[in-house]
Amino acid sequence: MSLAAAAAGAAVLAGIFFLRPAAPEKPAPARIGYELAGHALSVPASWLRETMDRSGGTVPRLDLAIPWPGTAAASDAEIVTVTLVPADAALDPAERPAKLYLRFLAPETWPGPGGLVLRRFRPGTPYAGEELYLAPPDGRRFFARCTRAGATGIVAPLCTTVMRLAGIDVMLRFDSERLADWPRLGASAERLIAIMSPPPESQ
Repeated sequence: MSLAAAAAGAAVLAGIFFLRPAAPEKPAPARIGYELAGHALSVPASWLRETMDRSGGTVPRLDLAIPWPGTAAASDAEIVTVTLVPADAALDPAERPAKLYLRFLAPETWPGPGGLVLRRFRPGTPYAGEELYLAPPDGRRFFARCTRAGATGIVAPLCTTVMRLAGIDVMLRFDSERLADWPRLGASAERLIAIMSPPPESQ
């Protein structure tokens, strides 16, 4: 075969190659598998925050943003930010109101939403400018630290609560308007772990 014929054949093959349609991209998985604190968790990809590595595997924490509790669409005010980390040897979250926060609180109490008790942290303490909402009598069932409107320049106060479930510390950050729904928040956190846990036969 002459050099000219060989070159022509190569050009034809190259043209065929470049005209061939690209292989379709694999669809993004609906769920991604992670391991956290010895638990296999199947996490809906739509729940993952942008900072999360979507390749799955063993991770030190999971950062999620969830329409709560499970609505199909939600505005920013309806999104609960959830962080899951392995429970450590530090104080159990249920003990924090009595053993950590109590010494920083002012003596006054006020009625709060949903039957909660409101107490404020004293100025000059590590939590100055925040409020503590407690489920009677001692906050073991539920507590939330909330930024006080006007105290830190934050327009929409946010609240944070932490609970320990199955060896995982679950931190929820939510709009203060959800405080009245605190029993549902606690129950939904438990269901969250169950939803992400694969059934035994698939583990």
